[in-house]
Amino acid sequence: KELLSPRWRARARSRCSRSSRAGLLFPVSRVDRQLRRGGFAERLEARAPVYLAAVLQWVTHKTMDAAGKISKKSKQRRILPSHLQAAVRKSSLLKQLLRGDVPRRGRRAAPRSRRVASPPKKETTKSKKRCPRPRAAPARAIAAGE
Repeated sequence: KELLSPRWRARARSRCSRSSRAGLLFPVSRVDRQLRRGGFAERLEARAPVYLAAVLQWVTHKTMDAAGKISKKSKQRRILPSHLQAAVRKSSLLKQLLRGDVPRRGRRAAPRSRRVASPPKKETTKSKKRCPRPRAAPARAIAAGE
């Protein structure tokens, strides 16, 4: 076994996963497969999936850590979606990275619309202008008057 050919040495070395070699918990092989299947580029460097897996792991750790602290403050044992949203909202770094869009339970995640400078609208004619509806008096004011 001391005189192993280079092919056998490569097989013996690859028994250790790329994730463990990089010291990551996120699956480097799965990220690599998704990058290749995604058709983002014709060629990929070998270090690209390792780097992307590391970034994904860091973002997840940062988000879950902040959400865990928020859930602990609210004296709950589980991290709820609202805790994740609050964590992203509070952290300027995560807010910038995720743009504050966190999927809510029961709804599709839709990006927030951003205002775009548009040309000023033409003035409407008097015939098209709507009159504002008269507002009803608040219930408190009615109750206080009686």
